Amino acid sequence: MNQSECLDFLTRHQPMPADDDWDAECEALDEVVRFLTEHPDTEALPLLLTVFGRGDGYGVYQTIEVAVMQYRAEDVVPLLLENLGSPARDIVYWNAQIAANFPDERLIAPLSILVRSADEDIQAASLIALGQIISPRVLTLLEALSLSTLTEEIRELVGNLLDDQRQHNAD
Repeated sequence: MNQSECLDFLTRHQPMPADDDWDAECEALDEVVRFLTEHPDTEALPLLLTVFGRGDGYGVYQTIEVAVMQYRAEDVVPLLLENLGSPARDIVYWNAQIAANFPDERLIAPLSILVRSADEDIQAASLIALGQIISPRVLTLLEALSLSTLTEEIRELVGNLLDDQRQHNAD
């Protein structure tokens, strides 16, 4: 695998097929991600952040997070800002997951919309990402959200994040 082959594969798989529709060619995504983890290239980054199809890519999507962590925040955050507004549910979900590794106040606005998503997975991923951003704005948002109707799991997550934010904002 080389850089050109990675770019070609990612270009042809935007997004990857749903897990149920994966074929032998799709198995190459794991090799692409491993290559880009060892050899990050900003040209591949936008394609990597939009490769997510329906499902979890048989565990490969989780490894994309590790690959993206090899890139600089100034390269990743603008792409996250764009992708968090995608109409594709799985792109939004996985980019929210990745956003937790890049705490940046610019992400507060799109994440604050996603924490009210009807999709509990997106809601939780967005909350976790917001919780990594230590800011009075996040504290205010979490306090307001805690007064909303929430599932038990989300309410517990919001409570934990509120405790963390209060502790860090007091310092």
